[in-house]
Amino acid sequence: GTPRRAFPTGGDECYNRGMGATLSFPQRKLHRLDMAVYATTEFEFSFTVCARHQGEPFLTTALAESIIDSLLWTRTEYKWLLFCYCLMPYHLHFVCRLTEKEVKLINTGSHGLRPEGLLDHLARFKSYTTHQSWKHGLHGKLWQMSSYDRVLDLERPFEEVVRYTLENPQRKELVDDWQNCPYARIVDPRWA
Repeated sequence: GTPRRAFPTGGDECYNRGMGATLSFPQRKLHRLDMAVYATTEFEFSFTVCARHQGEPFLTTALAESIIDSLLWTRTEYKWLLFCYCLMPYHLHFVCRLTEKEVKLINTGSHGLRPEGLLDHLARFKSYTTHQSWKHGLHGKLWQMSSYDRVLDLERPFEEVVRYTLENPQRKELVDDWQNCPYARIVDPRWA
């Protein structure tokens, strides 16, 4: 079945040294699925990555084109199926899937080895594009630390998410038809 985000209940216990008592704190919701899920070829993923404190940086044509070129390079380098993308003035949407069955293991130091996956690829993309943004006069980090991602399943059918992604500029009244947006595109059609 499709993995679900875990929303644990209960609390972490900690020992209060000064009082000699055990205290209980609410446990935070897990933000991410197990890292192995992001390394599988079984699912399509939808990502939204937002710019950080930069206003609308992707209105700059040269930077927008650099972001798209970098996304397409990432697709090729890591052998993604990149179904579609849409770069808005302050965020990026894309829908993708891994294709490599053999998973590379990466050393995470004290956490040991774990499978390399989409989040690792996305982190490299964000780092590279941040450095590229400095060439266009921006300073500091380009992207927010985290991103919003979703494993596509029966709750959000694939076609619905692709349509949402592509029609974003139309909904925001930036263009009259998504096909008139220079930064919205179907790359690897699933239905081809």
